[in-house]
Amino acid sequence: MIRAMEGQRLRIHPTCCTWLIALGLGVATPWTAAAETSSSTGSTSRSDLSRTSQDHTTPSATHQESPPTAPPESAVTIHDLLGIGKNQAVTSSAKPSGDEPLAGYIFGVPVSVGNYYFAKRVSYTFPRPWEEGLSAADRERAIWEALILHYESFRRDVTVSEEELTKRIDSVLKDQQQSFTKAKDPAAYATWVKEKVGEEVELFENQMRYLFQIDKLKDQVRAAAAVTVSEEEMQQEFLNEQHHVGGEMVTYETREQAQAFYERVKGPAEWEAMKAKGDPKVRPVSLMTLEAYMDLWGIPKEQIYAFHALPLGSVGPPMPFGKQWCVYRLLDKRIGDLADFPKQRDAYHQKIKTKKQYEALKQWIEDLKTSAQLKVLPLKP
Repeated sequence: MIRAMEGQRLRIHPTCCTWLIALGLGVATPWTAAAETSSSTGSTSRSDLSRTSQDHTTPSATHQESPPTAPPESAVTIHDLLGIGKNQAVTSSAKPSGDEPLAGYIFGVPVSVGNYYFAKRVSYTFPRPWEEGLSAADRERAIWEALILHYESFRRDVTVSEEELTKRIDSVLKDQQQSFTKAKDPAAYATWVKEKVGEEVELFENQMRYLFQIDKLKDQVRAAAAVTVSEEEMQQEFLNEQHHVGGEMVTYETREQAQAFYERVKGPAEWEAMKAKGDPKVRPVSLMTLEAYMDLWGIPKEQIYAFHALPLGSVGPPMPFGKQWCVYRLLDKRIGDLADFPKQRDAYHQKIKTKKQYEALKQWIEDLKTSAQLKVLPLKP
């Protein structure tokens, strides 16, 4: 368990817990004057997000406290436990009582140490797929991003009903291959929570509510993003998935190494002579779409399309391949036919629209973090 949480429930003051559901109470409380002063409206417009921060402190520069050496033994990853993989979740607090230390400020609103530790516990107990193996500094950034998102969900009046929460928990139980539901067998449910996560039901459900609340915020922002999709974009995406290349390659750590190798073997005869010597090792590569090379391996579109256009048997110039560089010989390929595109047009329109909406969401989050004017305070030992 996270240090300062071990063996105890987080202490939240109900009279000053504003834009969250109090851990010990499970109920929402009104905004305080301090929170209202920091934001004159219940939602944030795009223009609000364009403000630049004058007091932005990166978490890694202030919170030097060591994170847990490992997540709790009962930790469950979000994609395993929740079956959702697109969002992050948090809790936070505005205007703690005078004697409670502060962890920082977002939007000019104080965040209590207690709520910072709650968010930290959620991050370690329910890590998102991309949070696995994060450095301490990156973990801090993720925690504070989540706190900011939760605060914004409150400002936008994003809520999670009991019915929604119950459905989410029941889907969790089903994903975990449990035969009971929360309502039909509360005792079995409570036992499962205790054994699986090491928590009481009330805390677990508050954590699930926060996770869901952030999910809903992100889903709303993404769905509202106005994006356009052109005919050319749809046809290009279609060809990206219909064009394939395959053959064999040699990889190197640097571009210079790959370029030197290419100069020696850029002719088919030279390549075959190199293979006959058995050094360096040549890797066979099955047919894959150009989309896969661009998305998974980071090969620029222009380079992979130029390689696809080469005659079979050609050796292409060096291309980036993940963190390495490759020299690729083209031995097999497929060519997409735009005549097949019309019957799949709607599917490609939706695919590109969704991709652009996620890109818009990512930019919105970055703008929101800038507008939050995050200030992180040193934690006392």
